[in-house]
Amino acid sequence: MNTESLFQRFHDRSGQSPEQPLDPDSLIGFFQAFRPDGRALVDLYDGLEVGEFDVTAALAQRLESLFKFAGDDRRPKGGRDAYFVVRNPRPLDPEQAEAWTQDWLSSVRDLAISVGDLELVESLDPTPAVRVLEGIPPKHPKKDDEKSGLLKAIQQNLPMLVEQLDVGPFPAVLRPAYYFIACDAILRDYLMWPLYASAAGLADPFEPYFQLWSHGVKYRIFEDGKIDVYLPRQN
Repeated sequence: MNTESLFQRFHDRSGQSPEQPLDPDSLIGFFQAFRPDGRALVDLYDGLEVGEFDVTAALAQRLESLFKFAGDDRRPKGGRDAYFVVRNPRPLDPEQAEAWTQDWLSSVRDLAISVGDLELVESLDPTPAVRVLEGIPPKHPKKDDEKSGLLKAIQQNLPMLVEQLDVGPFPAVLRPAYYFIACDAILRDYLMWPLYASAAGLADPFEPYFQLWSHGVKYRIFEDGKIDVYLPRQN
């Protein structure tokens, strides 16, 4: 399969007009149309190969998990979510949340080492301390001069890591559709990791982050060397 065929498959599945231009931006919002269960996407990637590897099953499995944990897009008070949100997260032990966060940061550092992003490596070495809290997290600072070096590295460098891997044309086609699932570059890279895995030669560095996301956990960084993770308050 080439990129044109992949575009066409997405385009046909979305039900867009044949006159709609085929480009990555035309796929924004694609996955939202298949909520709540995503069953119509089970064969979306049939026959997609990256190098010598058939990535069909791996990509499909990750999409299945995404739909499973996000569930219905209907809001309790009416309307629908524009993005995938975990509205009914499962309880999570704070010690497990801490362990997953440390695993995620450590694995991201390994990926940064492999692609030569020394700025991110330095920000994550040693692995930042993790503090587990509960409730609604405060917002990150918006102004760059109010952000810590660690936050800048996570926000600016981390989303670019996988783009430095030489894996062919497919990721560029799919990134917009995957990013706008939740406007979350880390979730995007987890869902697309099968496209990068063979080139990276590493275990998936984003799996622990997905586990946190699936439990409704959010991270916040306000100083170097420390990251706060917020568990949803249980009713």
